[in-house]
Amino acid sequence: MKKSIYHQLGVLALALSVAACGNQNTSTSENVSEEVKETMELGHELVFENDFAKVMKVSLSPEASQPSHKGEDRIIYSLNDYTIEWEEQGENLGEKSWKKGDVHFHKAGDHAVKNKGTTTAEWLVFTKKKAELPDCDENSVDNDVHSVSSEYTEVLIENDLFKVTEVNLPQGASIPIHAGINRMIYSVSDYQIAYESDKEGKSNKKFSAGEIHWHDACQHALENIGETEAKFIVISFKRVGS
Repeated sequence: MKKSIYHQLGVLALALSVAACGNQNTSTSENVSEEVKETMELGHELVFENDFAKVMKVSLSPEASQPSHKGEDRIIYSLNDYTIEWEEQGENLGEKSWKKGDVHFHKAGDHAVKNKGTTTAEWLVFTKKKAELPDCDENSVDNDVHSVSSEYTEVLIENDLFKVTEVNLPQGASIPIHAGINRMIYSVSDYQIAYESDKEGKSNKKFSAGEIHWHDACQHALENIGETEAKFIVISFKRVGS
């Protein structure tokens, strides 16, 4: 009897653990928010979601199209080369071509798209959700990774809502302590780093290309302890009005 009770408690603990983790990165249709379900019906794939932001992956076959639908203010990251026909607010704006790794911004509004290329077009859509972002304390984009390591970083986009920075950290190189606001990290390559922050302490972390993870605002530093260059994109979400 005791063994049976302990077994049941263990199963319950595991279930609770999985449920808790799901709040940070939800990817199953049973648990996604109402904000996500509408775009999933268009064929978008949810690849990351937490309380504050979400990432959808769009895959569009040659000559396939999506009808006009609403979109929030968003960052687009191109996963491959493609050419699309773009319609915005009912106006056909012609063809647009993007290369793998290109990043661009779209304001909120209705839009439609058609793949005009001969291969599947794929891109990621980074969007803030309705929930207010956590407070950043004294951390700001003014003293972020680019401010302390411009030789390893490039600012791709900055506006009132987002700051997108590309980081290319050579093997053995390090970035000193700096601020980071609420942000997602998209791994462009496989890499391993020694990471230190005022919230997480010290640890070694390993990431694979295509992984996405979230950090609340913090002070942090890192060193590339792997055998290859560490390449990743930092998508910082600004607190509007603060």
